[in-house]
Amino acid sequence: MARHVDHVERKREIAQAAIRILGRGGTSALTLKSLAEELGGSITLVTYFFSSRAEIFAAVVDDLVAGWDEELAQLEEGADAVGRLKILLEWLLPLDPEDVANESGRIALIPHRGEHASIDRFFDVMEYRMRGLLRSHLMGLVPANELEAAVSLLRATVNGVVLSTVEHPNLWSRDDQLAVIDAAMRSLSLKESLSS
Repeated sequence: MARHVDHVERKREIAQAAIRILGRGGTSALTLKSLAEELGGSITLVTYFFSSRAEIFAAVVDDLVAGWDEELAQLEEGADAVGRLKILLEWLLPLDPEDVANESGRIALIPHRGEHASIDRFFDVMEYRMRGLLRSHLMGLVPANELEAAVSLLRATVNGVVLSTVEHPNLWSRDDQLAVIDAAMRSLSLKESLSS
């Protein structure tokens, strides 16, 4: 009798393996063979689900974006508006080694923009989604005429902390990252008081 394979879960496993490989070695390290080795299977295991690298890159994007709303809703449950913003900002940071590896994979793709439409899509989707999340969390906390500037400030701050942490993980502890986010939040004209 054939073994049941959850196709959605298997595609997710392959996408997560691709993220790990990208983090370790960039796009040149992401091959069908390296994916098969990472998964402990054969190349056929990968090609059964994905016929090209472009499809794998698209799956990486989909995997990173999938479930964000549900995960954030669970994390933010019961928090006030400022608390939800703080939770979002913390969630965007690479606070543990797995997050640092994932962000390394994302950063490794930057020099390859323009090479594959799927890589460009990845960055476009991520930027649009991140800015949208920040905007929705800032609405009502900052004056309407300051909203876009506040979104840009927090997006740039998070990107800077992420890049610095990936470049120098030994210098950017969890507490260091959170201190920068707290300072960025204090710099905004939030309508609700910041609770520590």
